[in-house]
Amino acid sequence: MSVESGERAGSADADSARGAADAQSDAVLAAGVRLLTALRRLGISLATLLVAEARVFKASIGLVFIASIALVAFAVSLWFCVIALIGWGLTLATGSIGIALAILVVLHLILVVALWFMIKRAIHHASFPRVRGEFAASGRSLRRDMARFRQASTPPPDDEAAP
Repeated sequence: MSVESGERAGSADADSARGAADAQSDAVLAAGVRLLTALRRLGISLATLLVAEARVFKASIGLVFIASIALVAFAVSLWFCVIALIGWGLTLATGSIGIALAILVVLHLILVVALWFMIKRAIHHASFPRVRGEFAASGRSLRRDMARFRQASTPPPDDEAAP
């Protein structure tokens, strides 16, 4: 009977080891499926985001070009009239053409600096900062999913092998 019970104990150990290996392989397979699903969703969402951003950019190019031409034409004519009126008013107020022109130059410098900062801001937005942020977030998510996959695929430490 001891021979028989020894065989049963050996087969029970083999069955439990096989069951643990099956459970671990199932966990690795499940983690791999989740990782592939996450990668697929990531690819689809990034492609959709890029297509949407490209559409916005494409629509904006024509609008910006036409609006820039119209803005230049109207701004030049309006600016000439406004500067002439302001210059005339400043000449009457100060009694000097030189002081009036100096004030106009200072006002122009302030406006040029303001426009420069507005153009820099528009160029920054045209460089897709949101897409870059989304890529960074997606990269963090991918690294997190890969870490989970590695953790699930790493076998647990073998207690019996320790000295």
